[in-house]
Amino acid sequence: MEPIRLQRYLARCGLGSRRACERIIAEGRASVNGSIVSEPGTRVGEADIIMVDGRSVTPEKLRYFVINKPPGTISVDQDIRGRRYVVDLIPGGREMGLFPVGRLDIDTSGLMLITNDGDLGNRIAHPRYGISKEYVALVNGGWSKKALIGASKDGVRLDDGSVVRDIHFLKAVPMGESTIVTLRIHEGRKHVVKRIFLALGSRVLKLHRSAIGGLRLGELNEGEWIEVVDVIL
Repeated sequence: MEPIRLQRYLARCGLGSRRACERIIAEGRASVNGSIVSEPGTRVGEADIIMVDGRSVTPEKLRYFVINKPPGTISVDQDIRGRRYVVDLIPGGREMGLFPVGRLDIDTSGLMLITNDGDLGNRIAHPRYGISKEYVALVNGGWSKKALIGASKDGVRLDDGSVVRDIHFLKAVPMGESTIVTLRIHEGRKHVVKRIFLALGSRVLKLHRSAIGGLRLGELNEGEWIEVVDVIL
């Protein structure tokens, strides 16, 4: 193994996403050859002894699971209300060091990638890599595909003043006083789809993520999962 940054090494050990591993380092919980390292960026190799919380850690076999997250499950590990964590839908998920890549709101269903590969998690979650996400949203109001494209041609300004660009509206199907809209974006910021429609004057009534890059749910029902060997983005 070529020398790599410590946070990347820890991610390969199944300790979470790259960002989570950076927090472990910043908290002074990681040591290299007996010395505490509190700054990310230190390079380590096969000959180094890496420990976290006093326990030796080594890279694990990388695992990848595609799951159809049902509404009511959460995408964060700690919840004082005791709601079900999406990783717990996979037997032994915690023991394998799995974590969800990115987040979906508790009321949002759809595709999540569950893995212990922190490098891949960073690629999908970070906007600079441009990994697309596709959603199907039920929104109030009557919309046509043409009207949505026209309303977003110069980007959509969100409530914090930031602008979301490159929104691709793929389909708009009227449903009485609502519309089912399929869209593709490259953004990963919090509540971004709901905030896009709020800026356009509509409210998301139901939201489902159908794809991440080349990954799709296929025939998976809510709560079902499948392990995959290759992740094609």
